[in-house]
Amino acid sequence: MNQATNTAAVEDGTDGVALGIASGKGGVGKTTTALNLGAALVESGYTVAIADLDLGMANLGAMVGLRQPKATIHDVLAGRAELEKALHEAGGLTILPGSTVLDDFSEANTGHIQSAIDRLRDRFDVVLLDVGAGLNHEVAVSLEAADGVLLVTSGELPALTDASKTGELVERLDVPVVGAVFAGTGSGEFDDIESIATALGTTGSITVGVPADKHVTKSVRKGMPVVFETPEAPASVAYKRLAASLESALEFRPDEPAAETDFEWIDPDTGADIDDEPGPVMEVPLETLIEEAGLETDPSSTQTGKKVLDRVRTWLGD
Repeated sequence: MNQATNTAAVEDGTDGVALGIASGKGGVGKTTTALNLGAALVESGYTVAIADLDLGMANLGAMVGLRQPKATIHDVLAGRAELEKALHEAGGLTILPGSTVLDDFSEANTGHIQSAIDRLRDRFDVVLLDVGAGLNHEVAVSLEAADGVLLVTSGELPALTDASKTGELVERLDVPVVGAVFAGTGSGEFDDIESIATALGTTGSITVGVPADKHVTKSVRKGMPVVFETPEAPASVAYKRLAASLESALEFRPDEPAAETDFEWIDPDTGADIDDEPGPVMEVPLETLIEEAGLETDPSSTQTGKKVLDRVRTWLGD
């Protein structure tokens, strides 16, 4: 698969970056990932918009309490509403929800998706696209509008198979896969994450396991991302790790706020202006990174991972 290793691979010259959040199968945590990744990026100072591009089965709005928004992305694609009217603040995020009305789906023009995403890029640092499941024209158009794609799957073999197919579609569209998220991975040990990443061809990109966490279910009921609702929950920690990894790999740059005063730093010895200098570099020990990634280096764990990998490869027909 194509994998992004630097900014140039995922940016097209516009201000913001659009990331497709995709899965081959529904119900694996795609929308939850989009919301909580967005929440983690907002906490890091980025402006973020999340767009519901699952045009047939839109549920992004409902996840944050937007039951009947006055305008949706369906209205934008049908030419009935301006993009600005369809942007809503909910759950602490900027949401571009979809409609649940069947007629709205039939009237949406997917040919307008690219222009809508481009306009969002002009306004936000990061645009997250909650792409529909499966393989169809709507999904292909949505993925093609992205600068990079994050695959979301569970460890179940049917979900892995469908995620692999989605990865193949992304490759044919010449869009880089920037990483993979494995939802409900339990302990996050090697056999849960690394072997599955190998089967999907995403070992060279960002790989994060999100453990099954009861706090996620509770946060959904409240219409709030778990990252905001329970910051210390295991799932929240995983989503924050994902956001930090994307920031580093894709070299995101949040918009700098405008200066509120004319205050300048002055050297007390010379009275000269002091130019802004980069802050100190924080070096993290390799052992800490391995521990945070949830990877096991024990030989027995590696052997277990190999067995899982062989089973997945057999299922995929490799």
